[in-house]
Amino acid sequence: MNKSQLKETILKEFDNILKEYKYKLYHKSFTEAATEARKVAEKKGFEIDEENWTTEVAFGGKYKRARPSVGKSNSFSVQLIKNGKPQRKHLHFQVYGMESGNFELNAYVS
Repeated sequence: MNKSQLKETILKEFDNILKEYKYKLYHKSFTEAATEARKVAEKKGFEIDEENWTTEVAFGGKYKRARPSVGKSNSFSVQLIKNGKPQRKHLHFQVYGMESGNFELNAYVS
């Protein structure tokens, strides 16, 4: 394998890895953004702790409401399950209320 073939192979693999963990950043509703955050954890092989999800996200957690106001950002940390066992890792995500009425999502598992 020559240098150009090696470079091409590495770039293809890198693109595949990016596609695997890529998610949509901008959403028309808070619910759509939260659903996309769930998919981030599920793509990595985790399940969402539904009771914790209800407490943190559906009921707004430490906020009066989960959906952020324009110019504000709300953060959530949801417990994860794998093979029926609670994990030390959490799904962390922030949703920002944009002036356009859309919502920006930032999500990761750690």
